[in-house]
Amino acid sequence: MKKFLLICLFFGIGLLQSCPQVARAQDVESFVQDFYKWYMKQSLLTDDRPVFDDAIFKYVCKCTAKRVRLDYKRMVGDADYYLRGQDFGKELLDNLMVGKSIDVDDSLSLVPVSVSFRNEYTPYIVVYVEKTKGRMCISKVEDSHGPNFRESVY
Repeated sequence: MKKFLLICLFFGIGLLQSCPQVARAQDVESFVQDFYKWYMKQSLLTDDRPVFDDAIFKYVCKCTAKRVRLDYKRMVGDADYYLRGQDFGKELLDNLMVGKSIDVDDSLSLVPVSVSFRNEYTPYIVVYVEKTKGRMCISKVEDSHGPNFRESVY
């Protein structure tokens, strides 16, 4: 009987503890949200993209930030790499929405981000967040074609 109560006690304690994957997912989502809030506020304050600000290394992997800086210096593309668009204003900051992260493995998570002029969740940005040496950093930002997009078959 004592063994049964002991097993029930350990099982109950195990259920009451928070799951570390949920805590990590919230950390990744808040990390991405903090980055986009910082990035858009800096863009609005300086009327320039904060790609060249060294504070970006707090959020973005060094190799990614350096590659993006090089692309901006060479004027490759005309859209903002992190926002995936040309025009942005205070409305985008107000309507920023970060979705639930998807863990690919222990070191990589994908986070959908919605930045639009309308106040609705329409994620079209996918942010790749890597965790290396106990630190998170954004390694890549891609366009998402949306949930109903289908490539042509031919």
